[in-house]
Amino acid sequence: MKTPTETRRGFTLMELVVVMAIIVVLAALTVGILITVQTKQNITKTKVQIALLENGLADYHFDHRAYPANADPEGRQGDEVLHRHLYQGDKIYVAELDPAHNTKGGEAWIEGGTRIVDPWGQSYRYRSGENALSADYDLWSSGPDKKTNKDPNHAHSVNDISNWRD
Repeated sequence: MKTPTETRRGFTLMELVVVMAIIVVLAALTVGILITVQTKQNITKTKVQIALLENGLADYHFDHRAYPANADPEGRQGDEVLHRHLYQGDKIYVAELDPAHNTKGGEAWIEGGTRIVDPWGQSYRYRSGENALSADYDLWSSGPDKKTNKDPNHAHSVNDISNWRD
């Protein structure tokens, strides 16, 4: 039998379980916060890249009196159209498309030599002409869910990042 003056050695099973539960809860909160921060950072990167492409398109329009043509209402291969006209032409309109300077936090935003990709690895979409929702052209990323639709009110377009909505 133990006397009241004896000291306990070690922890009880219940104490260890409580400490482990606290550690698991803190780890889950930390991971959740990191994912949220990374998503916000990628959204900001996408907005900056769209602004760079818009500046290149404005310069292209100034020189050619027209925007690069892409009549596809879905905007597919829009990234290739942009790359062909803004970088591979007679003048480089977006210096960041230059392979020597095409990094975004260590990751290339050109894949395969012609695909201009957003931070989620999806091609940027571009359309011009009568299919565009804005006056001149539409430029957008499918966003974090990697889904898009030609209709901006469609459920897959909810988190798209574009030049026609903020």
